[in-house]
Amino acid sequence: MTTSTEIDPLFAPFFRYLATERRYSRHTVAAYLSDLTRFAAFWLAWKKTPLTEASLPDIRPADMRAFLGRELREGMAKTTLQRRMASVRSWFRFLERRGVVTTNPAALVASPKAGLRLPRAPSQEETLRILDAPLPPGPTNGRQLPDWQEARDVAILELLYGSGLRVGEACGLNRMDLDLAGGAARVMGKGGKERIALLTEPTVEALEHYLRLLDRNLPGQPATSPLFIGVNRTAGDRRLNPRQIQRLVQDLRRQLGLPEKITPHSLRHAFATHLLQAGADLRSIQELLGHASLSTTQRYAHLDLASLARIHREAHPHARREAPT
Repeated sequence: MTTSTEIDPLFAPFFRYLATERRYSRHTVAAYLSDLTRFAAFWLAWKKTPLTEASLPDIRPADMRAFLGRELREGMAKTTLQRRMASVRSWFRFLERRGVVTTNPAALVASPKAGLRLPRAPSQEETLRILDAPLPPGPTNGRQLPDWQEARDVAILELLYGSGLRVGEACGLNRMDLDLAGGAARVMGKGGKERIALLTEPTVEALEHYLRLLDRNLPGQPATSPLFIGVNRTAGDRRLNPRQIQRLVQDLRRQLGLPEKITPHSLRHAFATHLLQAGADLRSIQELLGHASLSTTQRYAHLDLASLARIHREAHPHARREAPT
């Protein structure tokens, strides 16, 4: 992420607010920075003068529409424009609360509508193939993996699918966050929101097996230590990182010949989609996923409807009958 010394002073208070009060991740803050820097560059080209605090009250909805128009002409995707407008709106809301401006010009301009993007959820068959596949060699150049590392990777896959965790949430777990007897884990989600994730029996068994082997090989792990640790990590940097899990799933995907769009996050999509197909209600899935808004969870209803439509076309006699000659 861009360092604070490189941030335009006009935006610096907003980014401190996002990082400290909203507790957004550095990646999210970096996305806001990119969007607002883009808007500042537009203003300089549009008005031939830098964007300053003195010029903020002069910004009108027409300027925001001009910003959108320029971005569209430069080939920006509609989803990118939606995010950029959301970033500018959030910034102006922040400025309104501080009394810098009295109106939010971005709030009066509609973002372009983008087509619904449905998550790619592996089928139940694909998911089980991933969970049951022999693990590919890790960064050991074909040598036998340590038994605790192999058990760790199995536990991670079971956790991502069985509990629907984000990869970053799984990496952020500490040993003390687990309640294996109760089948639950305390998870820190987006925006620093804590929730309880439920653990399936296979997940509990996989975690217990991993911890037994880990403690046998690396005894004395305190309760505050990371749950998932890497190989040959220093004492101050033991936590497994998301990239290592991404490599694991990609290696498995290639080994099994599965589509390229299957990622660790796809296991979270599979968790939600398979629950919905089994009859779970959206509100319950929302709580399990840790979604702040039900509208985010409703994507899975659209996804399930799409799969039902495909089944209908393939199975219904009238849907698949030959056209008359």
